[in-house]
Amino acid sequence: MDVRTVVVEGYYEVLALHRYLFECKGEDLSSEYAGSPFVAAIQNRLADALEAADPGPGWTKWRAAERHQHRVDAVRQHLSDAGHWNAMSREQREAYVEDLLAPLRIASDLLDDLVAVQADPVPTRSTDSPARDQ
Repeated sequence: MDVRTVVVEGYYEVLALHRYLFECKGEDLSSEYAGSPFVAAIQNRLADALEAADPGPGWTKWRAAERHQHRVDAVRQHLSDAGHWNAMSREQREAYVEDLLAPLRIASDLLDDLVAVQADPVPTRSTDSPARDQ
């Protein structure tokens, strides 16, 4: 397959694409795209480009996952609800967490904490379903 290089021109196009991907991923962590290593790689390259174009501590600080507690909490909740999570190896878990949080950088202690999350093996009963004790 012949794939041409896609050029995103200029700081503001890169910033717009970065923001769009970051916000869309955060809206639905259960989407197959949220944990995609391909989307994560694109997000990391976009953030790397923004960081290089705007030197200083701004982007470096922004990319620290610990500064995005709402996003970390959402990932933690997603992991506790994800049925496939308990069957993953440690290496698979680490990669999945890093992909979910991309382009944020995650400290090793936070990564260890998220990797240790255990998914609830019993799905939460929906409030729409009738009660069994009637």
